[in-house]
Amino acid sequence: MQCVSLPSLRTHLRPSRPETTPCGGLPLLPHRRSFLTTRSPSRLLRVRAEDPSANSNNENIVGTEKKPAVPSTALSARQRSSSSSSSTSIGRSVEQKEGPSADLPVIFSRLTALATPYWQESPDARWRLGGVLALTLATTGVSVLFSFLGRDFFNALSAKDQVKFTEMLFKWLGALLLGIPVFVLRDYYQSRLALDWREWMTKKFTQEYFENQTFYQVQAGALLDNPDQRIAVDVRNFTDTTLNFGVTILNAAVDLVSFSGILFSIYPPLFAALVIYSVGGTAASLAIGRPLVGLNFAQEAAEANFRYGLVRVRENAESIAFYGGEENEARLLGRRLKSAIENFGDLLIASRNLNFFTSFYRFLIQILPAAVVAPLFFRGEIEFGVVNQSSSAFNHILTDVSLVVYQFEALAGFSAVVDRLGELNEVFTTCKEEEEEGEEKEELNITINSSGVATNMFSAASPSTPNEAKEQSTAAPLRSPLTNSRSNGVSLFNTLPTPTSPLLSLHNLSLRVPGNASNTTLIQKLSLSVDPGHSLLIMGPSGTGKTSLLRTVAGLWKSGSGSIELFGQPMGRKEGQGDVFFIPQRPYVVLGTLRDQLLYPTWADSEENEEKEGKIDRKDDVASRSYPAATNTPTGLAALSSSSSSESVTTRPLPTDHEMRAALRAVQLSPLLDRINGNLDEAADWAAVLSLGEQQRIAFARVILAKPRLVLMDESTSALDTTNERLLYKALKNAGVTYVSVGHRPTLLNFHERVLLLKGDGDGGWEVKPAKDVNLETAVALMD
Repeated sequence: MQCVSLPSLRTHLRPSRPETTPCGGLPLLPHRRSFLTTRSPSRLLRVRAEDPSANSNNENIVGTEKKPAVPSTALSARQRSSSSSSSTSIGRSVEQKEGPSADLPVIFSRLTALATPYWQESPDARWRLGGVLALTLATTGVSVLFSFLGRDFFNALSAKDQVKFTEMLFKWLGALLLGIPVFVLRDYYQSRLALDWREWMTKKFTQEYFENQTFYQVQAGALLDNPDQRIAVDVRNFTDTTLNFGVTILNAAVDLVSFSGILFSIYPPLFAALVIYSVGGTAASLAIGRPLVGLNFAQEAAEANFRYGLVRVRENAESIAFYGGEENEARLLGRRLKSAIENFGDLLIASRNLNFFTSFYRFLIQILPAAVVAPLFFRGEIEFGVVNQSSSAFNHILTDVSLVVYQFEALAGFSAVVDRLGELNEVFTTCKEEEEEGEEKEELNITINSSGVATNMFSAASPSTPNEAKEQSTAAPLRSPLTNSRSNGVSLFNTLPTPTSPLLSLHNLSLRVPGNASNTTLIQKLSLSVDPGHSLLIMGPSGTGKTSLLRTVAGLWKSGSGSIELFGQPMGRKEGQGDVFFIPQRPYVVLGTLRDQLLYPTWADSEENEEKEGKIDRKDDVASRSYPAATNTPTGLAALSSSSSSESVTTRPLPTDHEMRAALRAVQLSPLLDRINGNLDEAADWAAVLSLGEQQRIAFARVILAKPRLVLMDESTSALDTTNERLLYKALKNAGVTYVSVGHRPTLLNFHERVLLLKGDGDGGWEVKPAKDVNLETAVALMD
């Protein structure tokens, strides 16, 4: 994350009260640190980048368009409502609340929802919080002690009593040695507690992000901007600032009680002056600083858009260079930079105006207490040390009741953090509730047959007429055959697969464009099945729904009606991880070694965990061991998703080095092995090192090693020549894999038995033919 310090916030990096007494005495021991430390987000203007990975393949998504994200805090209520209602990933609109600039109760509501779960679920955290609060109370006790020690110290100095002065000096130094550990340990254990809270909260959001493919719904429906930034950065900022703020409020309350008695006993009018001064200062700060809230939100949006423009140039450098688009990109960046600079100028003006007042407010209190009690001292009614004590007590209490004055800009920034995380929490909660409730959404009418067996349906292996009696079977709402095979604890499948059961069956499947006002139909009442050992090619003009059909089979697209059946048995994520594999046009390349590329995703998690425990030996004899399949994937199709049950995990033997090298040779990557001298543990930025064609071959190598029952491929050989394409499909045949392909090339007809032709006639028309009956002219026409 990139951060830009606001000049107007620099003053807040100092202690809230002057470091010396108004009478020029010894430095006072700070009784607390500001709740917004130098690490706090509220002291920094966060520069957020839009997610560069979002909609990276948006050209394959019908009816969607990538637009620069605007931080949620800058959206109006109408814009938020529009954004929510247009979402297609979640059936009902996510109830997003008004931003912090418009409704403070919403901020407190979100703050409560975010802050309470950790303390409710962790008794140990509550005990440690109690320890921090006890140390906080101790710091107040130390501050009160120093108040009286300072009074006696200055009394002795004023009376020129050397013996008493020396005695009080040693007492003060002794108290300092005893008091310092209290402050240091309070800060340390508070920071440790905030760190543990951050870890718990980050794990919670990360788990919810991947559960039920929420990450895909967020991206496809544009429900949130920058969820990665919210989880990685805002969670840290939230835990640090919330804990600091909570401790500060407690400390302020205790200080207010402790020092109010001291101040009132010295001179009641001084206490009245303090109340009037603090109330007036708070009201003035709110009036002067109000524009800062909106300007901070707008600045975040402007900075994010500028940085995202730079990220886009970095990611598309080659394409921009080919087009010669340097000048155009420079102009676009210039406009975004101008917007950020102009808004920041307005922000500086607003900060300057607030600083005039806060500086006057802060420095005036250095003489105000002494000015009020000085007449008493001149009349001999109080000693000189009491003047110092009154100044100390006045400063303590004034700081306690002037948090808004001192921290107004910081609080405005913190409200943005709460708003962003509150939105994240609300979206994740909505996704989870819909998954658990199993409710039938407005656009989701795709169902899965409860019998779990596809019978008498049009087969890609042996064509027949769809059996209309199939429609009489009991049906339940489809969570997705790939994302959830259970509803309310009852299995949607109740039969075991038989050798003649199709691996994939579709019945009366109709697909519509999500969120499209014209309700465009892509595919109408499609019925077919794919039997084990057979293959199907999906062809059609661009925009007819080829990739959308794969998304529907995966449960990623739920706009339509009909039924989908897969394997005829329960398919939880762990049980079915290796049974269905997806090869996209641009394969996902993980960070790590070449070995990591080949093992992903089937053995990714287990291999990492076993290696940490020292159980993996990179020798060939480890092949006899079994490892649980991974549970996280970058695409919904690479893994079958989840049931909530903790049933047995599909296990597969970890491939040996020999098998991995053989797989690379099978997909014609021997030159790659030669470049790295056969070292599978070679680490590199493989997304940059490998060409797209080599990445596609890596994806085929993963299939050969994982040996799934069904492979879904979307233009997976588009970057390869016809020779390599033929060799890769031959490798799939040799591995005994059943596959369904989406493609345009006429050469693909040679590697498939049947072809599903999507006509693109506007009525969702389709036709299934044997591949040998599709002539070259028809295939070429489908490429247009």
